[in-house]
Amino acid sequence: MKKLFIVLLIGLVLLLISGCTNKGLVAFNEEKEILSNEILELKRIISEKDEEIDRLKKANSNKMNELAELKESIDMIGFSYYARLDDYNHSFNNLKKIYNISSNYLIKDDWYVISEDFFQIELLGYENAKKVDFYALRMESDQGQMLLFTDTDPTDGWKYTDDNISEAINKQKKPLSSGGFSYEPYFVIYTEVTLEDGNVIKTSKLPIYNN
Repeated sequence: MKKLFIVLLIGLVLLLISGCTNKGLVAFNEEKEILSNEILELKRIISEKDEEIDRLKKANSNKMNELAELKESIDMIGFSYYARLDDYNHSFNNLKKIYNISSNYLIKDDWYVISEDFFQIELLGYENAKKVDFYALRMESDQGQMLLFTDTDPTDGWKYTDDNISEAINKQKKPLSSGGFSYEPYFVIYTEVTLEDGNVIKTSKLPIYNN
């Protein structure tokens, strides 16, 4: 009887231990699953944040590039104004009333940008003048003005035509010293008009950039 009681007690204890073990295992598995889900959620959030950081970095880079381009544009507009500083009328838009360009060009930051060798510019008006001298002046250079052409025949208008304008420009791009320094291809074109009475009028400068 005593032995039977001990066996039953041991069995009861084993059942209790087994029950506790199963409950503990279930609780452990549940906690493990919860932690795994939390880890997955954190990974998802981190992935989203990484994508957002990459997007913000790209947006910041684009804005910095836009800012740099805007600064360069403002500088070039200021440079164009400086090139025409001694003109009576500083307005860039007024130049289209003074000159007509029959070459391919685009206007950017108050500069006429040309990208082909053929170049033709016509001075408008001054029908009764005796002659028109076309000059070029390289910016950022101490080489002085260069006479491009003298027109004494107004029958087809006062025009300067060059089939290879880069050659005229390159004459002013030669190095000033043995160091090989040369200037950027920014220059201005203007005219000196000799009237019938002998007086000379200097026209506004047209800013040109050879691309």
